[in-house]
Amino acid sequence: MIEPTSETGRKAMTLANRLRVLYAELSDQTGDMRGEQLRDEVQRALSSLQPAAREPFLQELVRQFPLWSANDRDQVPVATRAAPAPAQVATEPKDPKSLAEKLIEVTKGLGEAEKQQIAARLSVAGLLARPTAAAAAPAPAGPSGTVSASGAADLRKQLGMPADAPIDAARAVELAAVLAEFVLKLEPYACMFWKDIAPDAKNQVYQTLNRDLGKFMAGDEKVNREAVAKGVFNLRSLVSLLLKGVSDAGKQFSRDHISRFSVDEISKAAGPGTLMTSKDVLCWKQYVRQMEGVDAASLEKRLKSVIAKDVDAGLSQVIK
Repeated sequence: MIEPTSETGRKAMTLANRLRVLYAELSDQTGDMRGEQLRDEVQRALSSLQPAAREPFLQELVRQFPLWSANDRDQVPVATRAAPAPAQVATEPKDPKSLAEKLIEVTKGLGEAEKQQIAARLSVAGLLARPTAAAAAPAPAGPSGTVSASGAADLRKQLGMPADAPIDAARAVELAAVLAEFVLKLEPYACMFWKDIAPDAKNQVYQTLNRDLGKFMAGDEKVNREAVAKGVFNLRSLVSLLLKGVSDAGKQFSRDHISRFSVDEISKAAGPGTLMTSKDVLCWKQYVRQMEGVDAASLEKRLKSVIAKDVDAGLSQVIK
């Protein structure tokens, strides 16, 4: 018996639940139609397993269902009626070419991501030829595009991977989705923040990636890698300069504030006390004079102007 917490046990439990749901969804279909759909589900699950693991998997799947009497066969799905019998697994072709044909047949119903996972595993095993120098250039884009050797090499370089490390195509797509979410949620916030701080700045950074990334992925010839890279560079420059500007502005604002409102500066500006007016009174009056026109709004405006000046100067050096 397979351990329920093992990967195979979890897969069998997941498939069993899926078969129950599917059977209920197909209640208005004929028995033959239901059986065909259920068999397809089991076949797809088996195609992801190693041949030696399929018979134990089927046995565990059968255990997920109780035994039913002949009178109940039309009421409850029985896994043995949906799943290929163990004898079918035992008679699978052993010849490599026959297995290849069988693999092509059973993967026809799989999605693109699942096919890419299988291709990646075959590549790691050395069953797919490595691209030659002639194939290093990007291949013509088909319905869903292809991955070039140069693009894969660049990705490995950016991620610090060995030059010959395999790339799981399905995970590369998942990684792209995660990074795209980060970039597309960061870009509008960063651009809006910069516009609020410096509405009259010489260098403005506008949203482009929310428009260009999708077009680039879809193969739009008007949006090439250089255009996407430029948008990413502008966003990275803006965010890094804003972070640096906030840090530097805090230091500069603190120095300016101390130079105007420290005890020594107030005392120096107030001058010595007299017989009629004490030193403390003069210092208070001096402080009141220097604080004239200073409020929360003016302090915020000054702080923003300090940040904007440094960031705008930095953007002038990096944005063309």
